[in-house]
Amino acid sequence: MRLILLALSATALAACAANPATPSKPKGVAQFAEDARLGEQTNKVCFTSTIDGFHDATDDTVVLSKGNKDYLVEVFGNCFNLDQAQQIAVDSTSSCLSKGDHLITSDSIAGFGNTSGFGVQRCTVKSIYAWDSKAKAPEPKESE
Repeated sequence: MRLILLALSATALAACAANPATPSKPKGVAQFAEDARLGEQTNKVCFTSTIDGFHDATDDTVVLSKGNKDYLVEVFGNCFNLDQAQQIAVDSTSSCLSKGDHLITSDSIAGFGNTSGFGVQRCTVKSIYAWDSKAKAPEPKESE
C-alpha cells in the first residue's frame, strides 16, 4: 500500500509542475501593468468608515470604492476568498487604510459569523493605488 501512495504522490507532483514553455500569469498589481485604469501608488486611504463598496476582486487585489474615488488594494500572498468575497471590512490602526493594515473578508452575505467555504480571512495590505474605473479596460488576450 505504501508503494502505491508514493507512486500516486509522484504522479500528482509531476502533474502540478509548471510547464516552462507557458508563461505564468502575472500576480498582484503586475497583472494591471498595461491597464489605463491603474494610477499612482498612494500611501493611504483616509476616513475608512466612508468606504462604501468593492469590486473587481482577484485572489490578491480588490478595488475599494470611497464616494467617487476608487483604490486598487493589493494584499500579500493569496487571500483565498477575496475573489469570492461577499463582505469586506477594514481593520486599520487609524482612520486611514495603509500598508500593513488588514482587509477582513467573508464569503457569506449572512455576516462574518456565518460563513461557508473558506470562511473569514484576514488579508494584509501590501500596496494601494489610485484606480480610474472610467478609463477603458484593456481587451482580453486570445489566450485567456
